[in-house]
Amino acid sequence: MRSAAPPRAVLAFVALIGVLALATAFVGCTGSGGTSATVSVQLVTPVGGAASPTVLVSGSTGSPSASATPTPTSTPAPPPSLVLSTIQVYQAGAILASVVGDVTSGSINFIGRNYPLTKGSQSMYAFIGVDAADPVGPEDVKVLFTTSNGSTGTLTQSVTVLQTTWDVDVDNLTFDPETAKLLDPKLVNAEEATLNAVYGKITPEKLWSGAWEMPVQGPITAHFGEQRSYQGGPPTGHHSGTDIGVDAGTPVHAANSGRVVLAQMLSERGNMVIIDHGGGLFSGYAHMSEFKVKVGDMVHTGDVIGLAGSTGLATGPHVHWEMSSDGVLLDALRFSDGSNGF
Repeated sequence: MRSAAPPRAVLAFVALIGVLALATAFVGCTGSGGTSATVSVQLVTPVGGAASPTVLVSGSTGSPSASATPTPTSTPAPPPSLVLSTIQVYQAGAILASVVGDVTSGSINFIGRNYPLTKGSQSMYAFIGVDAADPVGPEDVKVLFTTSNGSTGTLTQSVTVLQTTWDVDVDNLTFDPETAKLLDPKLVNAEEATLNAVYGKITPEKLWSGAWEMPVQGPITAHFGEQRSYQGGPPTGHHSGTDIGVDAGTPVHAANSGRVVLAQMLSERGNMVIIDHGGGLFSGYAHMSEFKVKVGDMVHTGDVIGLAGSTGLATGPHVHWEMSSDGVLLDALRFSDGSNGF
């Protein structure tokens, strides 16, 4: 049995119940259908009055629990609601999760990984990356949030991870002895450490805007996740990007706006530019023959950032294009073809 709340707490509680009706029609809406989400809100009464107990409202968005009936005296801000770009996402795909309403901060947990919410123009958001090795089947997107008056709560939505069938390159990639030295595990590990340091940082501001574009136009010569055979060995691993075949010297364009955070020669990827798009999302462009930007430059969608080439571990001129969300490498093509729902 809960003790009676003072008038201020009663009004705050009833206000929340009134607006939860709005949440029932919005929280479960993902643009692609799906099951209803679950919302749990921990309401904190503003400090300054008499004893201020905490009221817990919990339940499915279709039937929030309620016990108070007084009419609120003012219209409260809409409660936090979760909107997902899709509820069916492929391995190496991504979900754009937006939390709208009265929310000031929060994070999203998905398959054991945490994605902090970033302030956007109309919502708090996060790009949720699905790893190539993530399990197939239903998984929960769980949002932990804080509202403007210090209230905390959760929003939960189930999504389905779909299996991706990975290509296997039937051609054995063979390099001359000098180029083959780039396969030295010490060099590979050093490059991975450099990339992890860049991809592991999170800029808490939205730098991208609008649709994502291809960096160059040309035939796809290797897809993300492709398994490859090097120097006669068995096919292994997952190719970390999308290869687009173009002539040397072809201008390479930024897939979206952001800040250049890397422009340097790497052993395997050659001359590489990485753009920070904010909120833990990055795009990378490798094997270029020439840089047209430097670290710290702000670029916009379509700006030329370099020229295509074959530097590093490459058999011919092409652009290696990769995406990363909070350190999870993703299929860049799914950002430009709409299969992620954005």
